[in-house]
Amino acid sequence: MAEGLDSPGYENGMASHKQSLRETPIRGLVLAGGRSARMRRDKGLLAYHCMPQVLWVRGLLSDFCEDVYVSINPEQCAIQPYDDLPTLVDQEADRGPAAGLLSAWEALPGSAWLVVAVDLPFVDTDTLAALVAGRAPDVLATAFRHPDGVFEPVCTLWEPAARPGLSDCLASGDGSLRRVLEEGPTKELAPPAPGVLMSVNTPGEYRAALTKIELGEGA
Repeated sequence: MAEGLDSPGYENGMASHKQSLRETPIRGLVLAGGRSARMRRDKGLLAYHCMPQVLWVRGLLSDFCEDVYVSINPEQCAIQPYDDLPTLVDQEADRGPAAGLLSAWEALPGSAWLVVAVDLPFVDTDTLAALVAGRAPDVLATAFRHPDGVFEPVCTLWEPAARPGLSDCLASGDGSLRRVLEEGPTKELAPPAPGVLMSVNTPGEYRAALTKIELGEGA
């Protein structure tokens, strides 16, 4: 006879399932493989904190993750400091961060990925701590929602359950990580500080962000 939903066996099974989800390793992924068309420079090599941004983000992630990888495109393989880092080369770099995340799952399929893009220079330890502390491992992702109501997909804790749906979307030509978050289920968090998720994509924005950081100001 099948066990009912209120039976001890069912409850114990659900508890075991949730525990196994929480034991899914969190690995870090620095998204650095974009073409940086508007910046006209590799955004991972820009220095906001006295070092290339790719190294800064990797250092932040290392405090929360079992290990940290850098998602790059093939043209970056021989460039320092990428050539000294553990990298995952995205063979479909022009398809956006979704392709980089899927490449990470292909390499390490049982992982939850704490993802941060290199064009988010105001992300800090408190930002990542909020994602990890607020993690809901039984949904697709734990993500911040901007004050304007839009999810932030590239400073997000992605669970393995998101992989099949994301793969289907990319195969159909839709590489929107944000759409996956909107369709959910997604654990929603408020950003821990105003402006912490501001992206920097042009030379003018870079100069403005650098000035704010040098002055010790937030975004």
